[in-house]
Amino acid sequence: MELVKVKTVSKKQAKAYAIIALDTLSVAPNDLDIKSLWEEIEVVMKLYTPRDATKKAETILAKGGNAIWQKKK
Repeated sequence: MELVKVKTVSKKQAKAYAIIALDTLSVAPNDLDIKSLWEEIEVVMKLYTPRDATKKAETILAKGGNAIWQKKK
């Protein structure tokens, strides 16, 4: 597998990477926090080209996504 080296992205592409990362973390067994989201976005950027990320994010959004962010009590 060849990793993608992303240098710059549009606003839409950046949002796409965040959607994919959040969707991926939504099935993780541990609690979701800002640090894990930060790290996951980096991983997603290595795995998807900006164009592929946008397509994947559109698919996730069309299905409604799984992620639910809850505030700490």
